[in-house]
Amino acid sequence: MSSGRPTLFRSLILGLIASALASALAAQQASQLDCNGVFAGAPATIAGVRQFAPTSALGDGYVRFEGTIAAAGMQGRIAYEGYTRTTPFTGIVQGPLGEASIGVLDNTGGSMIIYSGAASLGPPTILGQFTCAWR
Repeated sequence: MSSGRPTLFRSLILGLIASALASALAAQQASQLDCNGVFAGAPATIAGVRQFAPTSALGDGYVRFEGTIAAAGMQGRIAYEGYTRTTPFTGIVQGPLGEASIGVLDNTGGSMIIYSGAASLGPPTILGQFTCAWR
């Protein structure tokens, strides 16, 4: 006669796994960003979705952003990602004139700063600065 312990134990383990997965999914946060500023010397806008998944109790996490950028009558795609402890995030801007590697600081007092992704001996070259609304 079975005591039911293996079934109870299996149910408990499966419940814990499901709870952990649900917590991980709930912890991931998505925000809509709408940004206005300047890119390559021209008035510009950025719109897209920024996802953040915490990786520690200290507020560190992994960021991923995908969206559009419009400046000087042209529209393109912007994407970046990385860990908050190793900023700036690495990314790319693609448009009708080609693509460029970028570095991005975001969520710094509601602003976003886009740098040239090229290595330099001096300070990085700022390509754009934006003020963002987070929703």
